[in-house]
Amino acid sequence: MNTITVKINGLEYNLKGEECQEYLQKVATYVDNKMQDLMDNNEKLSVSAAAVLTALNSVDEMFKIEGIYKELLQKTKDIEKNEELLKDQIQYLKKQITHLEEYNSELQKRLNSSTDHEEIEKKNEIIENLNDQISILEESAKSYLYDKNKFKAENKELKFQLHSAKYKIINLENTLLESQIGLAKAKKKMNISVEKSS
Repeated sequence: MNTITVKINGLEYNLKGEECQEYLQKVATYVDNKMQDLMDNNEKLSVSAAAVLTALNSVDEMFKIEGIYKELLQKTKDIEKNEELLKDQIQYLKKQITHLEEYNSELQKRLNSSTDHEEIEKKNEIIENLNDQISILEESAKSYLYDKNKFKAENKELKFQLHSAKYKIINLENTLLESQIGLAKAKKKMNISVEKSS
């Protein structure tokens, strides 16, 4: 457990967390900057009101990032599903190509052993047709491989975005926690001030 003293809106707070001290400082600086921006834009704003608004803004950001995170997660699942389908289709096409090549080879053997001119013509037509089918299947396989590689690259990018979104959510959750701590301390300070003036 790491402990660090940070300043938020001029007040010192002791933060404890599993994260490193640099990260805790970063969270505190984020909260401090957000509160300062709010208070600079509205001088009548109290510390507790600024803390509440900072918390609301942070939660709003967190919810939006969670939404983006869920969308990215779904896109990643869809891409992985498409990738599996493409792999199956490529395997099927490879088998078809192999089968057609074997059949073509068999026809070539028969053609070479045949003497009938008309039969040779028919076999040549069949072979041409088979060669055309093989070319079409090879083109389809290339297209599927291209799509597979494209989906793979998109999947990699989405995974990176998901990773970034996770860190943003953690950061916003910590910001919210700091805002709540700041609000509680501000309330406590206000209560002490009220008691003294009474």
